[in-house]
Amino acid sequence: MATADRVLSILGLFTVDSPEWTVEAVALELGLSGSTAYHYVRSLVDAGLLVSEKGGRYMVGPAIIELDRVTRRFDLLSNAAQDALKTLTAGVDGDAIGLLCRIYRLKVMCVDQCVVRPPSFAISYERGRPMLLTRGAASKCILANLKSRPLRKFYDSDPDEVRMSGLGDDWETFKRSVRELRKHRVLATKGELDPGLMGISAPVFDAEDIVIGSIGLVVSAPDFIDQDRFDAAKAAVDLASRTVSERLKAA
Repeated sequence: MATADRVLSILGLFTVDSPEWTVEAVALELGLSGSTAYHYVRSLVDAGLLVSEKGGRYMVGPAIIELDRVTRRFDLLSNAAQDALKTLTAGVDGDAIGLLCRIYRLKVMCVDQCVVRPPSFAISYERGRPMLLTRGAASKCILANLKSRPLRKFYDSDPDEVRMSGLGDDWETFKRSVRELRKHRVLATKGELDPGLMGISAPVFDAEDIVIGSIGLVVSAPDFIDQDRFDAAKAAVDLASRTVSERLKAA
Protein backbone atom coordinates (compact mmCIF):
# COMPACT_ATOMS: atom_id res chain seq x y z
CA MET A 1 0.00 0.00 0.00
CA ALA A 2 1.37 3.43 -0.95
CA THR A 3 2.22 5.93 1.80
CA ALA A 4 -0.63 8.24 0.75
CA ASP A 5 -3.09 5.34 0.99
CA ARG A 6 -1.86 4.46 4.48
CA VAL A 7 -2.19 8.06 5.65
CA LEU A 8 -5.71 8.33 4.25
CA SER A 9 -6.68 4.98 5.76
CA ILE A 10 -6.23 6.57 9.18
CA LEU A 11 -9.11 8.95 8.46
CA GLY A 12 -11.30 5.93 7.74
CA LEU A 13 -10.89 4.81 11.35
CA PHE A 14 -12.82 7.78 12.70
CA THR A 15 -16.51 6.97 12.93
CA VAL A 16 -19.48 7.83 15.13
CA ASP A 17 -18.82 4.64 17.09
CA SER A 18 -15.06 5.31 17.34
CA PRO A 19 -14.58 9.10 17.21
CA GLU A 20 -11.26 9.17 19.13
CA TRP A 21 -8.00 7.34 18.47
CA THR A 22 -4.52 7.31 19.99
CA VAL A 23 -1.36 6.81 17.95
CA GLU A 24 -0.88 3.45 19.66
CA ALA A 25 -4.37 2.30 18.69
CA VAL A 26 -3.88 3.48 15.10
CA ALA A 27 -0.60 1.58 14.87
CA LEU A 28 -2.20 -1.60 16.22
CA GLU A 29 -5.28 -1.35 13.99
CA LEU A 30 -3.35 -0.71 10.76
CA GLY A 31 -0.28 -2.81 11.50
CA LEU A 32 2.12 0.15 11.58
CA SER A 33 5.14 0.83 13.75
CA GLY A 34 4.62 3.42 16.47
CA SER A 35 6.95 5.93 14.83
CA THR A 36 5.31 5.55 11.43
CA ALA A 37 1.82 5.93 12.89
CA TYR A 38 2.92 9.04 14.77
CA HIS A 39 4.43 10.53 11.60
CA TYR A 40 1.23 9.91 9.63
CA VAL A 41 -1.00 11.30 12.39
CA ARG A 42 1.15 14.44 12.67
CA SER A 43 0.81 14.99 8.92
CA LEU A 44 -2.96 14.85 9.25
CA VAL A 45 -2.84 17.25 12.21
CA ASP A 46 -0.69 19.68 10.24
CA ALA A 47 -3.28 19.55 7.43
CA GLY A 48 -6.10 20.29 9.88
CA LEU A 49 -7.74 16.94 9.18
CA LEU A 50 -7.15 15.79 12.77
CA VAL A 51 -6.82 17.67 16.05
CA SER A 52 -5.02 16.63 19.23
CA GLU A 53 -7.04 16.27 22.43
CA LYS A 54 -6.04 15.54 26.03
CA GLY A 55 -4.51 12.20 26.87
CA GLY A 56 -2.90 11.70 23.47
CA ARG A 57 -6.24 11.29 21.75
CA TYR A 58 -7.05 12.59 18.27
CA MET A 59 -10.34 13.58 16.64
CA VAL A 60 -11.49 14.77 13.21
CA GLY A 61 -10.31 18.34 12.58
CA PRO A 62 -11.82 21.55 11.18
CA ALA A 63 -10.47 21.02 7.66
CA ILE A 64 -13.23 18.43 7.24
CA ILE A 65 -15.83 21.13 7.93
CA GLU A 66 -14.19 23.39 5.38
CA LEU A 67 -14.33 20.64 2.77
CA ASP A 68 -17.95 19.96 3.68
CA ARG A 69 -18.78 23.61 2.97
CA VAL A 70 -17.20 23.30 -0.47
CA THR A 71 -19.24 20.15 -1.11
CA ARG A 72 -22.49 21.82 -0.06
CA ARG A 73 -21.89 24.74 -2.42
CA PHE A 74 -20.41 23.06 -5.48
CA ASP A 75 -21.32 19.36 -5.51
CA LEU A 76 -22.94 18.66 -8.88
CA LEU A 77 -25.48 16.16 -7.54
CA SER A 78 -26.58 18.35 -4.63
CA ASN A 79 -26.98 21.42 -6.83
CA ALA A 80 -28.92 19.51 -9.48
CA ALA A 81 -31.25 18.01 -6.88
CA GLN A 82 -31.84 20.95 -4.54
CA ASP A 83 -35.02 22.32 -6.12
CA ALA A 84 -36.38 18.89 -7.02
CA LEU A 85 -35.89 17.62 -3.47
CA LYS A 86 -37.74 20.58 -2.00
CA THR A 87 -40.58 20.31 -4.54
CA LEU A 88 -40.88 16.58 -3.89
CA THR A 89 -41.03 16.99 -0.11
CA ALA A 90 -43.42 19.94 -0.19
CA GLY A 91 -45.84 18.10 -2.46
CA VAL A 92 -46.37 15.10 -0.20
CA ASP A 93 -49.80 14.72 1.35
CA GLY A 94 -48.61 14.16 4.91
CA ASP A 95 -45.46 14.24 7.01
CA ALA A 96 -42.30 13.54 5.03
CA ILE A 97 -38.54 13.95 4.97
CA GLY A 98 -36.82 14.21 1.61
CA LEU A 99 -33.53 12.34 1.15
CA LEU A 100 -30.76 12.71 -1.39
CA CYS A 101 -28.16 9.94 -1.28
CA ARG A 102 -24.94 9.10 -3.10
CA ILE A 103 -23.04 5.85 -3.55
CA TYR A 104 -19.81 5.96 -1.60
CA ARG A 105 -17.19 3.19 -1.43
CA LEU A 106 -19.79 0.45 -1.99
CA LYS A 107 -22.05 2.03 0.60
CA VAL A 108 -24.69 4.73 0.35
CA MET A 109 -24.42 8.06 2.13
CA CYS A 110 -27.15 10.61 2.81
CA VAL A 111 -25.78 13.89 1.42
CA ASP A 112 -28.85 16.09 1.89
CA GLN A 113 -32.19 16.16 3.68
CA CYS A 114 -35.23 18.35 3.21
CA VAL A 115 -37.97 19.08 5.72
CA VAL A 116 -40.70 21.51 4.66
CA ARG A 117 -43.02 20.87 7.60
CA PRO A 118 -41.63 19.40 10.84
CA PRO A 119 -42.77 15.74 10.78
CA SER A 120 -44.18 13.80 13.70
CA PHE A 121 -41.28 11.33 13.50
CA ALA A 122 -37.48 11.29 13.44
CA ILE A 123 -35.20 9.18 11.29
CA SER A 124 -31.85 7.56 12.05
CA TYR A 125 -30.55 8.03 8.51
CA GLU A 126 -29.00 11.46 8.94
CA ARG A 127 -26.72 13.38 6.62
CA GLY A 128 -23.19 11.94 6.59
CA ARG A 129 -24.18 8.49 7.80
CA PRO A 130 -23.10 5.65 5.48
CA MET A 131 -25.63 2.89 4.92
CA LEU A 132 -25.34 -0.64 3.54
CA LEU A 133 -26.44 -1.13 -0.06
CA THR A 134 -28.83 -3.83 1.10
CA ARG A 135 -30.84 -1.75 3.58
CA GLY A 136 -33.66 0.66 2.77
CA ALA A 137 -35.17 1.96 -0.45
CA ALA A 138 -32.56 4.71 -0.90
CA SER A 139 -29.83 2.06 -1.02
CA LYS A 140 -31.62 -0.76 -2.81
CA CYS A 141 -32.61 1.34 -5.82
CA ILE A 142 -28.90 2.14 -6.27
CA LEU A 143 -27.91 -1.50 -5.79
CA ALA A 144 -30.46 -2.55 -8.40
CA ASN A 145 -28.82 -0.36 -11.04
CA LEU A 146 -25.13 -1.08 -10.45
CA LYS A 147 -23.10 -2.32 -13.41
CA SER A 148 -21.81 -5.88 -13.32
CA ARG A 149 -18.29 -5.14 -12.06
CA PRO A 150 -19.18 -3.02 -9.00
CA LEU A 151 -22.08 -5.36 -8.25
CA ARG A 152 -19.71 -8.34 -8.12
CA LYS A 153 -17.20 -6.35 -6.09
CA PHE A 154 -19.90 -5.53 -3.55
CA TYR A 155 -21.01 -9.15 -3.30
CA ASP A 156 -17.46 -10.42 -2.82
CA SER A 157 -16.83 -7.80 -0.13
CA ASP A 158 -19.67 -9.00 2.12
CA PRO A 159 -21.57 -12.14 1.05
CA ASP A 160 -22.75 -12.63 4.64
CA GLU A 161 -24.57 -9.29 4.57
CA VAL A 162 -26.19 -10.22 1.25
CA ARG A 163 -27.39 -13.49 2.75
CA MET A 164 -28.70 -11.88 5.95
CA SER A 165 -30.59 -9.28 3.91
CA GLY A 166 -32.45 -12.06 2.10
CA LEU A 167 -31.00 -11.25 -1.32
CA GLY A 168 -29.33 -14.60 -1.92
CA ASP A 169 -27.07 -17.30 -0.51
CA ASP A 170 -24.75 -17.23 -3.53
CA TRP A 171 -23.72 -14.98 -6.43
CA GLU A 172 -26.21 -16.35 -8.96
CA THR A 173 -29.15 -16.00 -6.57
CA PHE A 174 -28.02 -12.50 -5.67
CA LYS A 175 -27.92 -11.50 -9.35
CA ARG A 176 -31.48 -12.75 -9.82
CA SER A 177 -32.64 -10.78 -6.77
CA VAL A 178 -31.03 -7.62 -8.14
CA ARG A 179 -32.71 -8.14 -11.52
CA GLU A 180 -36.06 -8.36 -9.74
CA LEU A 181 -35.37 -5.10 -7.91
CA ARG A 182 -34.39 -3.46 -11.19
CA LYS A 183 -37.86 -4.10 -12.62
CA HIS A 184 -39.21 -1.42 -10.29
CA ARG A 185 -37.84 2.05 -11.04
CA VAL A 186 -39.27 3.30 -7.73
CA LEU A 187 -38.67 1.09 -4.70
CA ALA A 188 -40.50 1.17 -1.38
CA THR A 189 -39.45 -0.53 1.85
CA LYS A 190 -41.11 -0.64 5.27
CA GLY A 191 -39.31 -0.64 8.59
CA GLU A 192 -35.89 -1.64 7.23
CA LEU A 193 -34.17 1.32 8.91
CA ASP A 194 -36.72 2.71 11.37
CA PRO A 195 -39.83 0.92 12.71
CA GLY A 196 -43.12 2.28 11.40
CA LEU A 197 -41.52 4.29 8.61
CA MET A 198 -41.51 3.75 4.86
CA GLY A 199 -38.83 4.70 2.37
CA ILE A 200 -39.75 5.49 -1.23
CA SER A 201 -36.79 6.15 -3.54
CA ALA A 202 -35.65 6.10 -7.16
CA PRO A 203 -32.17 6.10 -8.73
CA VAL A 204 -30.32 9.10 -10.12
CA PHE A 205 -28.01 8.70 -13.13
CA ASP A 206 -25.12 10.83 -14.35
CA ALA A 207 -24.32 11.98 -17.90
CA GLU A 208 -22.91 8.54 -18.74
CA ASP A 209 -26.06 6.81 -17.48
CA ILE A 210 -24.25 5.39 -14.44
CA VAL A 211 -26.19 5.34 -11.19
CA ILE A 212 -24.60 7.73 -8.69
CA GLY A 213 -27.33 8.17 -6.11
CA SER A 214 -31.00 8.23 -5.25
CA ILE A 215 -33.71 10.68 -4.32
CA GLY A 216 -36.78 9.91 -2.28
CA LEU A 217 -38.95 10.24 0.77
CA VAL A 218 -39.30 8.87 4.26
CA VAL A 219 -42.92 8.82 5.43
CA SER A 220 -45.02 7.22 8.14
CA ALA A 221 -46.04 3.80 6.78
CA PRO A 222 -49.60 3.83 8.24
CA ASP A 223 -50.28 7.15 6.48
CA PHE A 224 -49.68 5.55 3.08
CA ILE A 225 -51.76 2.40 3.32
CA ASP A 226 -54.20 4.05 0.90
CA GLN A 227 -53.16 2.90 -2.58
CA ASP A 228 -53.92 6.18 -4.34
CA ARG A 229 -51.85 8.12 -1.85
CA PHE A 230 -49.00 5.64 -2.15
CA ASP A 231 -49.11 5.71 -5.95
CA ALA A 232 -49.05 9.52 -5.95
CA ALA A 233 -45.93 9.53 -3.77
CA LYS A 234 -44.22 7.00 -6.04
CA ALA A 235 -45.05 9.08 -9.11
CA ALA A 236 -43.64 12.20 -7.46
CA VAL A 237 -40.41 10.37 -6.56
CA ASP A 238 -40.13 9.05 -10.11
CA LEU A 239 -40.51 12.55 -11.53
CA ALA A 240 -37.91 13.94 -9.14
CA SER A 241 -35.36 11.26 -10.07
CA ARG A 242 -35.88 11.83 -13.79
CA THR A 243 -35.60 15.60 -13.32
CA VAL A 244 -32.31 15.35 -11.44
CA SER A 245 -30.88 12.83 -13.92
CA GLU A 246 -31.73 15.11 -16.84
CA ARG A 247 -30.09 18.07 -15.11
CA LEU A 248 -26.93 16.04 -14.54
CA LYS A 249 -26.85 15.01 -18.18
CA ALA A 250 -27.33 18.60 -19.29
CA ALA A 251 -24.56 19.77 -16.98
